[in-house]
Amino acid sequence: MTEKVHVLNFLSDATLAELNAESELERHARQIGTLAGRAVARLRQARERLNDQESWNSLRSSADNRAEEIRQAAVRHTQEWRRQAEKSYEQARQHARAAARDYPVHVALAAGVAGFIVGAALRIGRTRRAR
Repeated sequence: MTEKVHVLNFLSDATLAELNAESELERHARQIGTLAGRAVARLRQARERLNDQESWNSLRSSADNRAEEIRQAAVRHTQEWRRQAEKSYEQARQHARAAARDYPVHVALAAGVAGFIVGAALRIGRTRRAR
């Protein structure tokens, strides 16, 4: 035989809804409080990091070291490029001297032709500008 148990409910449906609403409100308030607490903790950590002079000095020192390394590398590369340019220029001069020595007539004719072409180009340019 089964017995039925009746529970007396002293709260009306409206009162139960209000209690559920309050618990919902409390839950949201708790979540907001948790988020606000985390935000405050993060702000404090950030402020401590910003106020930590040792970390700023370390950062400044590493930046200075890196800038010095880059400057030294630039100086080395500049010197190397200058040596290569001087070497290439000297080789070109030697080739020009050898060509002038081995083929003097050819070089004189080439210089004359180049001079004629440059003169003609200048004359054409002046004529066009005068119009």
